[in-house]
Amino acid sequence: MGRDWISSLPDEILGKILSSVPTKTAASTSVLSKRWRNLLGLVDNLSFDDEEEDVAKSSSRTFFFFDFLEKTFALLLSNCATIKKVSMSHTLPRDYTCIHTAMEQCGLLELHLHSSSGYSSVHLERELLTSNTLVKLTLSGDIDLQVHRVHFPALKSLSLISVACLGVPEYCDLLDGCPVLEDLYLSDDAYPYNPPCCSTIVMSESIKRLVLFTHLPDSQQDHAAMLFSLPSLVYLDYSTFVFENHECDALDLLVEARLNLKLWEESTTHYDYSDDDDDDDDDDDDDDDDDDDDYYYYYIIDEPKLPIFGDVTKLVAGITNITTLYLSADSLEVCFLLATCFVFPLSHTYIYECVLLLW
Repeated sequence: MGRDWISSLPDEILGKILSSVPTKTAASTSVLSKRWRNLLGLVDNLSFDDEEEDVAKSSSRTFFFFDFLEKTFALLLSNCATIKKVSMSHTLPRDYTCIHTAMEQCGLLELHLHSSSGYSSVHLERELLTSNTLVKLTLSGDIDLQVHRVHFPALKSLSLISVACLGVPEYCDLLDGCPVLEDLYLSDDAYPYNPPCCSTIVMSESIKRLVLFTHLPDSQQDHAAMLFSLPSLVYLDYSTFVFENHECDALDLLVEARLNLKLWEESTTHYDYSDDDDDDDDDDDDDDDDDDDDYYYYYIIDEPKLPIFGDVTKLVAGITNITTLYLSADSLEVCFLLATCFVFPLSHTYIYECVLLLW
């Protein structure tokens, strides 16, 4: 039998290896030999995913999954271990007490939480949600943030991905609690009929990169106004159906922008794109005069066309300092129809690269 070279590696190396696999797999190695029995305490990257087990169909599996999660955290906390990263994806509502403790006591750097319960949201209910070490936070799915105060003094990156139960006040409180935030990723598309949340307002003194994706095709009535106030922003990737009014303030440092702006289907249906000359119609009428007796006449009352919904004038005017601009084909149409000053601001900039993307 060959020599077990892996078991002869130092504990620090084995801890790194176990940190790179799902935590359940790392824990299962404890039965290999005495050498592996206590190595789980060296893991600094925890990954829990109950969807892999399809636990929603089995109450016993649900119990064992959360029992394993709590015992793992209890082991690491008892050893005063440093936990650098926690990733958790689950289908059933659950209390996050052990994760809150890790945030406050274990020097946690990254936290990724996803819930896809489908019928009940996971409540993050805390008087104070805080971590002095957390630098990256991702929340996605059916998570309901109910926190009175947020304090993340070291957080640099925040991602909110299709968070269905996040209200505007809670979202604003979250941003206010991140004074050094630099990267913000927002995906506002949980349900097509929901009103927009994260996409209505983005205000921060520190954000440098913003990626904002909004796709709520059944909520035009809720797209009244949006606001950007980002004096430190240098990169913007923005995809959305147009709002009735886009307000942009303090985008003086912005140098690169990617815009994918889309008209509402109702707007394109009502808008008359034809540019035919009325004289052609008159000529056709004259040609048909001789055959009037052979036709029945139907009188159709033309309803007045509704104005196209949206105005991106201030958005376009707010990107006057950019050097690189990426426009989708939809954006070009939107700017042509809805930006009254589209040519003016761009003619006063030094755009080194402008790319038309056929999205």
